[in-house]
Amino acid sequence: MWILDADSFEFWRDGNGQYHGFYPELLHALNSRYGYNLALQPIDGTTFDQRFTHHDYGLYASVLQTREYLHNSILSTRLLESTIVAASITRPAASISDLNNTRVIFRRSDQTQNLVRQVYPSLRFQQVIEVESSNEALQILRSGGADFYINEDREIGGPQYYYTISRPFNSLRITSSFGLSPELIAMRTNINQLISEWQQSGKLQALEQQSQTEYLRHQLTITDEEKSWLAENSLTLLLPKNENFAPIIWKDEQGYHGSAISMINDLRDLLNINVNVQFVDSYMIRMQNEAWPIHLADIIDVRNGAQMEGLVGTLMNGHNAYYNKIGQPFILDEEQVRHQRVGVIRGSFAAYYLRQRFGTEVTLVSRASLDELLDSIDNNQIDFILGDLTSLEQALRGSDLFRGALKVAGLTNSSYQISTWINVDHPLHALLAQVHLISNYRHQLTPPTSIAAPMSLSKNALQIISAGLLALLVFILSMMLMMWRHMNKNRAINHSIVEAMEKINHVHDDETGCHIRRVAAYCSLLARSLKLPLKKIRAIETYASLHDIGKIAVPEHILRKKDKLTEDEFKQIQQHTTKGWRIVQGLVLGSVAENLIHYHHEKWDGSGYPEGLVGEAIPVEARILAIADVYDALRQKRVYKPSFSHEQACEIIVTSSGSHFDPTLVTLFSQLHLQFQAIYESRMD
Repeated sequence: MWILDADSFEFWRDGNGQYHGFYPELLHALNSRYGYNLALQPIDGTTFDQRFTHHDYGLYASVLQTREYLHNSILSTRLLESTIVAASITRPAASISDLNNTRVIFRRSDQTQNLVRQVYPSLRFQQVIEVESSNEALQILRSGGADFYINEDREIGGPQYYYTISRPFNSLRITSSFGLSPELIAMRTNINQLISEWQQSGKLQALEQQSQTEYLRHQLTITDEEKSWLAENSLTLLLPKNENFAPIIWKDEQGYHGSAISMINDLRDLLNINVNVQFVDSYMIRMQNEAWPIHLADIIDVRNGAQMEGLVGTLMNGHNAYYNKIGQPFILDEEQVRHQRVGVIRGSFAAYYLRQRFGTEVTLVSRASLDELLDSIDNNQIDFILGDLTSLEQALRGSDLFRGALKVAGLTNSSYQISTWINVDHPLHALLAQVHLISNYRHQLTPPTSIAAPMSLSKNALQIISAGLLALLVFILSMMLMMWRHMNKNRAINHSIVEAMEKINHVHDDETGCHIRRVAAYCSLLARSLKLPLKKIRAIETYASLHDIGKIAVPEHILRKKDKLTEDEFKQIQQHTTKGWRIVQGLVLGSVAENLIHYHHEKWDGSGYPEGLVGEAIPVEARILAIADVYDALRQKRVYKPSFSHEQACEIIVTSSGSHFDPTLVTLFSQLHLQFQAIYESRMD
């Protein structure tokens, strides 16, 4: 039996070189039942593909049931089902469009690349790298040599590193089976019989789950000291009872969820140990005062070297938000909170944050629950509520009284992030760090809940169901009509918002007001030439004109100053991206609008502002806007500079390729520069 020599739950070796996994167990079952003398032979992917394609003698494990193989090869009935996923160290891929113009890795001589290209012919990669193994692919990702590694979820690689697994290929599910050379066709009946029996009894699914669990246990290294500690001690873990630290832990009607809960379950499942979990009030205060050695959910200050030393896993941005009543002003600068009354959950991070940020110059109003906070803001006892975005949004969704009455007024601005922290001196630090990594890997690969097999139904039952489905169909069509009308209304509202904001901009700053509509036209030209999804193109066309909306919060004398700006004045100018972003957050215009406003001054080499993003970490809409904005600014005469000719502007943009601008977009700009010139000259002030 030929098998791909790749470490996975399907096949792996232990420290003594013994074979384990899904296929070794199946091989043993086939030999025992039918008296075969099958022997497992691991080989590399290229050799496996060549041997099977040429019908060389043998039984082949885990052959994909592609159209070509189904027509030209001998395959058993289905064994395993998988999806194609994209692994990345730096970013997720929510849709196929997120993979366009990226550097991707495929395994050499693997059918996955062919399947992706067949199903998604319009997908264009910047670079394709082929490797022999998943381990090699993950090492390239870690070194920054590629953006994504694309493979089946069950062969994406083991939990050696932290990486994000995305599922952008929604329509691409594949199955695998045994493949047989022509000489062994007589074996297919027996193989199919065993597979069919095991599928019906649930034994095949149980073997798959058992193999996955054993494979993860195999990844763990437990020292004698750790075994001794576990035998003599109980592991107690404390978690917040009434505060969310999503995605580490959050609570809804069904209970607690998140990576911390997953890790606790994996400690029990993989190590068979008893974990004492306690959910406590005043989590932040107790965690600091009682010096817990393990913080499954912690607020990390990246400036604190001692805290960073015990960090386990990756840092994630927390989402603490200020809420106030609809009709009250947005928070354009967090300093607006100073001397205000801010409600928080008693003992929460929000309370700690406000004391650290403002000291006694804010009136802190503590309450035991979100319901009490909502009552307090309704009774005008507080001006703002500060808390994690997940908890507050969930509370508002469940409240008929406050849903639509409160809005996000602004976000906290700090260097704090959330993660897991374990004291490096704790006897289980290394073991818990291993489990954390494995748990992160395991639960990203957890397949969706399988759909139960259909039951046989009587004719009467079918008639009842048909009548119910007809009524449901009528209801759905009615709802779709209402939604269509609502969407059209929202589009009209959004259009009015954009027009109103453009007028405000024009009044505040004539230069900005005149230039924004040309910039929107440049952006439309680039986005359409880049063949972005139509929905994104339309959003760019609609909202590009709002990119400088934050300048309405910059003093007019600074915007119109003819002399060189002071350092403080330049910092105030730079804040227009963040202030503009916060202005539109409460309007729910969508991520494209927010990205255009927030990130259009980022630079390809990371020297931009406000976040210093590098390369493709900058959203594509913001990269497009950067070129459009600079081109028009160069062409215009400003109070602080003369106008440049079209040729001079083009030269500056081309020489800034790879430093200020995305090189791919600069190439596209060079092809379209005459159209840029035509737009400018046809819409001059």
